[in-house]
Amino acid sequence: MAQERHVDFLELWQEKMFLGQEFLTWLWLSSEVDNKFAVPGGTEIEVWFENSIRLEIGQGQSRKSVTCQSSGQEDGSGWAEAFTAVWRNKKVSNARLRIRSDEREWALTLPSDTLSPKSVKLLAGADFKQAESGKAALAGALLDRTTFLVELANLLENLLGLFLGLRLSQAWETEELPRLKGWVARWAQEGQPGNP
Repeated sequence: MAQERHVDFLELWQEKMFLGQEFLTWLWLSSEVDNKFAVPGGTEIEVWFENSIRLEIGQGQSRKSVTCQSSGQEDGSGWAEAFTAVWRNKKVSNARLRIRSDEREWALTLPSDTLSPKSVKLLAGADFKQAESGKAALAGALLDRTTFLVELANLLENLLGLFLGLRLSQAWETEELPRLKGWVARWAQEGQPGNP
């Protein structure tokens, strides 16, 4: 019986894994178009995708992927290959990104299959210089870092909630998806990102 539940969970996870790819693709395109996400509680989040993005289409042996490097252009044109991949129905499966909210900023890698942040760095919003030494200072620094990781997890959860709210609403098909597809289409036709 326990093994049946395990198999059912794995099947469900594989069946719904596309949501992680859709979330990252939406987050990337939305960050290129707007770059401001208002989440419950009045918090505003800014997101930048940087360095590299891996995009995929298909599953198992029929999966095709491409890893795209940004040329660092401010206007989004540094992602030419990635935009072309999205135009060809590939979705983001792994990305390096930065997230900023209030005075804090993090850099992290986010894979679509688990949506569990990796290689997390706090870039701004804390001073870890230790004036004191000893166990108390070490414990304090550890608690600070843990607090910042919890804050990041909450921001990611809010962004995912924002996406799922849109994805499950009628506005997904009538507004959001056409808006993002139109933006990518204008880029593909004009060779540079279009206006939303």
